[in-house]
Amino acid sequence: MTTQSPNKTAPPNSSLFRSKKFIKIQHSKTRTNVFSSQEFAFSIPEVLEHILSFLSLQTRQNSARMVCKQWYAVCKDLIPTTHTWILRLTPNGTTNDNRDDDLTIRDQISSANNINLQISEGNNITTLAPQQRLISWAAMMDTLSSIFHEHSHRQLRSKLRRLHLQEGVLGDFATQLPQLPHLATLTILRIDTVAKWDIVHLFTIYKTCPNLEELSVKPTRTAECASPRSFYAMDQLPLASSQEHTLIKGYDSLPVLARLLKCSLYDVTVSLPALRVFLKASPRLSKLVLARCTHVVRQGQDNTFFDPSYGHNHQGLGIIRLVGVHCPNLENFHLSISSTTGFGLESQEVVSTLETFPHIGACNLTDERFNSVLLKSLNAAGLINQITTLNLLPTRSNACQAQAIPLRQILCSFKHLIHLRAPTAVYYLEDMDLHDVLGQLRELAPNKSPDFADRHYHIPTDDLAIAHQYIWVCRGLKTLHMALSHRASRSSYSAESSLIIFGFLSRMTPRLQELHLTRYTVNLSFQGGLSLLTRLQDLERIRIVLDHCPCWAESALAWLEPTPPSALDRLKYSGLHRRKMRKDLWRHYKGISSPAVTATGSMLVARGRELGMDLSKVGYPDDILEWMDERYKGKGISTTGAPSCRKKRDSSLSKLQSFQVETPQGRKSESLEKAEKYVGRVRPDVDVRLCRPRDDEYYLTTLKLY
Repeated sequence: MTTQSPNKTAPPNSSLFRSKKFIKIQHSKTRTNVFSSQEFAFSIPEVLEHILSFLSLQTRQNSARMVCKQWYAVCKDLIPTTHTWILRLTPNGTTNDNRDDDLTIRDQISSANNINLQISEGNNITTLAPQQRLISWAAMMDTLSSIFHEHSHRQLRSKLRRLHLQEGVLGDFATQLPQLPHLATLTILRIDTVAKWDIVHLFTIYKTCPNLEELSVKPTRTAECASPRSFYAMDQLPLASSQEHTLIKGYDSLPVLARLLKCSLYDVTVSLPALRVFLKASPRLSKLVLARCTHVVRQGQDNTFFDPSYGHNHQGLGIIRLVGVHCPNLENFHLSISSTTGFGLESQEVVSTLETFPHIGACNLTDERFNSVLLKSLNAAGLINQITTLNLLPTRSNACQAQAIPLRQILCSFKHLIHLRAPTAVYYLEDMDLHDVLGQLRELAPNKSPDFADRHYHIPTDDLAIAHQYIWVCRGLKTLHMALSHRASRSSYSAESSLIIFGFLSRMTPRLQELHLTRYTVNLSFQGGLSLLTRLQDLERIRIVLDHCPCWAESALAWLEPTPPSALDRLKYSGLHRRKMRKDLWRHYKGISSPAVTATGSMLVARGRELGMDLSKVGYPDDILEWMDERYKGKGISTTGAPSCRKKRDSSLSKLQSFQVETPQGRKSESLEKAEKYVGRVRPDVDVRLCRPRDDEYYLTTLKLY
């Protein structure tokens, strides 16, 4: 597209501006996607509108039609199109539906940028014979090959960039993968399966898809939870040494996969010779995930699996060192190996990983193997300050709690930790109860928790060494996923426990952006202190997972209103009203010591003051009163924890994007629906869902993240 530049001195009504030649559109049979600076200028609506405004109405319409037609011809090929190709199987084992051979279907496949292959929803894939799928797969690949052959004959370049083989489509890697046609334009290949497959099958993928940028072979949430593993167990037996040698032979001379950046492989059998060839062919890998893999040594026709019970205590060291040699610039790495006790790495292997990749800063481990011994090993090796991201990933869809994870020690020792995702790791509420508020309440009413006396745990407040073990040092923490529980039995002090939780978090994590909490019960009323999270001004996402649907009044969410209190509300918040609020909040705390008494001589409070936190009121109703003072009197809290004089504080969570409460049933009461509508009215920009169905932690933190 070219334009004639108007004379700068010509008036707007001159014949030059009225001329139809003002915009001249050049058509070309071979149009490229490289635009000139003039074409970029015309893509700006304001520029084009300004130019067309000098033309008459009819000329403007004709020119606009030509411009739109030309730009549509250019842009229509840039918009990715997706086609879902379905295997429709019959009990008799016939091939694909005849409609797949229809010219319309072939045109859709031929012009698609993304293709999803799946089995029809009407088929029960668990009852279909393997031969039925193989016949349908072969017919589908023949159709795809003929389309690519037609493209080559007509000298057309294929548009296919992404291919997704959904669960049930690919079960036999050894038989089905070699039938893939040569996909030179493919950049993303995703395979959904829970089959135990062999790493040598990657070489077939390399041969057919030489320009891949992303490769993913892993189960979906549906395939992992619902589909029986026996249905997919067609490649469970690993290959023998001679078979591996035959498959690997000659692959060293193949073109290097210079574009492959991300590779996620689940349930794969790994041998060092095959892994070495794979890594040598992928020099630009930035992400490598080997999840739930099995390490095997091939000897003749037999296969020896590494197993800790047979003396192979550090089976991952060879894999880690090999990856370190060939991928020194790796940015994201996860390795989890199967053993008799689950999945994960030993302490020496974790230390070796961090020493091999000191530039990564992200430690991606399974939650089953992270214990106090591993923490001591990391501390002894001086690697704690290297870790900025710690992902303790669940390895099973029914993952609930991993109580062996020393979560408190992690948060009190990893000074530079920014992201902690440990949805199954337990943080005990007694470790948040800095002033033993619950202990004092139980002593006043011991009948409420008769077994508490035998299991009570109180933090010494006058010991400086103890204080360092209970105050978090990761002041820059932005992401926190964890579970909460009691060391003692479940208590009836729901509101009091919740006030401790949110009061503690609002002081310990001033930079938090994402908070995921899992707990049996949380009191979400005003007395429960959920409003204290408004102190975290960077908070963007809140997710609370409960075991039952809570009772929630609309008034308890008034703190979510973005507008500050009106002058009338501030005036009403007088000394008399404040004294009444204090009396109402302290009603259930009668008989316990005041914050001023517990803070005196407390090393926990002194340690918090060193780190810029005021911990004297954590767990007390005075924490909510202080929050109300901040909101109504405009007394802000500075970064050092001390009150800032007359500093007006925004308490509306201006960056909040998502607020979700999940329960197993996902049922909503009438009051919850009203509360949800209320938040939707006052905060329409926030995704608010109260009592939605509970999501799967394994899917969210493991399958989705990796």
